Amino acid sequence: MAIKDGIRQGFRHIDTSWFFHNERDVGQALREAYDEGLVTRDDLFIVYKVWPKNSNFKRTQNVIKQTLKELNTTYLDFVSIQWPLRNNTDIYRALEWAYDQRMARSIGVSNFKPTEITELMTMATVKPAINHIRIHPGLNQDETIEWCHREGIAVAGWSPLGTGSLITDPTLVAIGQKYNKTSAQVMIRWQIQRGLIVVPKSTKLSRIVENSDVFDFELREEDMSAIHDMPQIALIEFWG
Repeated sequence: MAIKDGIRQGFRHIDTSWFFHNERDVGQALREAYDEGLVTRDDLFIVYKVWPKNSNFKRTQNVIKQTLKELNTTYLDFVSIQWPLRNNTDIYRALEWAYDQRMARSIGVSNFKPTEITELMTMATVKPAINHIRIHPGLNQDETIEWCHREGIAVAGWSPLGTGSLITDPTLVAIGQKYNKTSAQVMIRWQIQRGLIVVPKSTKLSRIVENSDVFDFELREEDMSAIHDMPQIALIEFWG
């Protein structure tokens, strides 16, 4: 299974969500990984994202409790609201409850703009630890990244390879050839050097291995700038 393959390659960040419907499969894979001695629970950073549509404080509490059972754990390392909706405050209160109950070691948001985080913080008592947003070459997200870092909020990027659409991009391929690396490795490295948490996704062992082999080189400033200056696309927002 991809999860155990990733663990064997050194990956420790496990991403789950109601929208993915992967909690039981992940929980089973983790039980097997523990039994085989591949890792212990303390080695992992398990993330869960709450789907906000039709949710509220009580439902979110119940979802978190059920997720803990399915993942075979007593706590989550990070829990977030997956998308901003009108009920942000009510759901975030439930995340703060999980934090207070030590069911979540940290809480935060996903796909939030600075204005939405600012509004949330007028009612919240726990500052978001992470904002998990879509970032890849062509979608730099400079304004949100800079704002979050100023506020002491870490930024994690999802879809760091542009859902695979950028693998053949000439600029990225050419830069990769300079370092004897693939375009995917270049994209991941570009985001690491921006001070971001990078969350690549793959179910194929060869690509899992490739995605982890990014710590033996560093992009030069001119290459960082060339990637940053790639034509930008519009950010498409999905509200669920």
